[in-house]
Amino acid sequence: MSNRTPPDDFRWPPRIQVAGVTSLEEAVFCGQVGVDAVGFTLELPTGIHDGLSNDKARDIIARMPVGLMPVLITYVQSAEAAVHLARYINAGAVQFHGGIEDDELGAFRDRCRHVKIIGRVTVTGENAILDAERFVPPLWDAIILDSFDPATGRLGATGLAHDWSISARIVELAAVPVILAGGLTPENVAEAIARVRPDGVDVHSGVENPDGSRSFDKIRRFAQKAREALGS
Repeated sequence: MSNRTPPDDFRWPPRIQVAGVTSLEEAVFCGQVGVDAVGFTLELPTGIHDGLSNDKARDIIARMPVGLMPVLITYVQSAEAAVHLARYINAGAVQFHGGIEDDELGAFRDRCRHVKIIGRVTVTGENAILDAERFVPPLWDAIILDSFDPATGRLGATGLAHDWSISARIVELAAVPVILAGGLTPENVAEAIARVRPDGVDVHSGVENPDGSRSFDKIRRFAQKAREALGS
């Protein structure tokens, strides 16, 4: 059993999250520069992401800095699969990126009461405002607003920003905390926070080098700009 921080001791909602972490070095650096949560993408429809296996994620999480929340980002849609994976890697939160039925989510909640649950809202137009209304307690703890790339069909990690005016309206109406994602970079995160006023921000491709590797300089600058804009 891991000696990591119990989920109740993590900062919630995370104000700054870096998704797509695949190494202990990345996770440690994130903790050093003030990132609250790091996301591990597992059990995706397209297979293993950047060589990150379940075993590797578990090992990274077991050795991460205390207080840094590990977020499982996954497309699994059954309670059984989600419970097994969340417990195996010792996740502090699960982002159901592929959606999940309420009865399955309720079964997951019953078995993993201390694990936070994040839903995804894809902001493609004003219909996203109605979509966000269904994410309410006690089933959901937060939502993440992300983008869709029509050219590739990709949801998340698109590098594309969406209409922040719609995101701002979702923040005003949401029943749970809102994390803003989608095309955020060190250069635009402060403006995004000022316009949307989210509870937190998430970055993936915005802190990568052109070859897809992680830029530690971009992570540092993103965290700094986000902290300043969020007032933390």
